[in-house]
Amino acid sequence: NTSSDEVYLGGTQIAKGHRERLQQRTDVINELYERHAKTAVKQTTITIHVDSRTTNKRIDVFFYHSSASAEGKKLCDVLLSTLKTKYHQAQPGRGYEGTAEARDLFVLKNTKTTSVYIELGNIQNTNDQVRLVEPSNRQAIAKWLTDGLIKASK
Repeated sequence: NTSSDEVYLGGTQIAKGHRERLQQRTDVINELYERHAKTAVKQTTITIHVDSRTTNKRIDVFFYHSSASAEGKKLCDVLLSTLKTKYHQAQPGRGYEGTAEARDLFVLKNTKTTSVYIELGNIQNTNDQVRLVEPSNRQAIAKWLTDGLIKASK
C-alpha cells in the first residue's frame, strides 16, 4: 500500500489501486522517454522489486524481460551472468539459482524503453532479509548490478 504523501516525479500522487499505479508508472517512464528521445544515446528502465512470499521460500536475485524485447533479454542475461560470477567469487560453494526469463509484466510490456525487472529477494525470508537490510550486502548487490549494467552497455 502507498501512503498518502507519496508522489511521482513531477508531484503526481501515487494511486492506491495496483493497476492504476502501474499505468501511472508506465506513463511517467514513457513521458521521460519522449522528452529525451532526440538527445539520449540509450534509455533503459530498471524496476527493482522485493517480493513477499512464504517465510521458508528463499530466492536468489532474478531477472525478467519482455518476451518482445531482444535488448531486454540481452541485458537480463548479462546481469544474471555477472551476479553468478560475483556470488561465486564472494561466496564459493554457496551456489546461485537466479534466473533470467521472459515475463509479460505490465511495465515491461508497456514501456517504450528497454526494460528489465529485478527481483531482489523475499522480505518474509530471514536470509533474504539480511541481503536487503545489511548495508554491506546491499552495497555488494548494487555494485554487482552496476558492473553488469556497465558490461551490457559495451
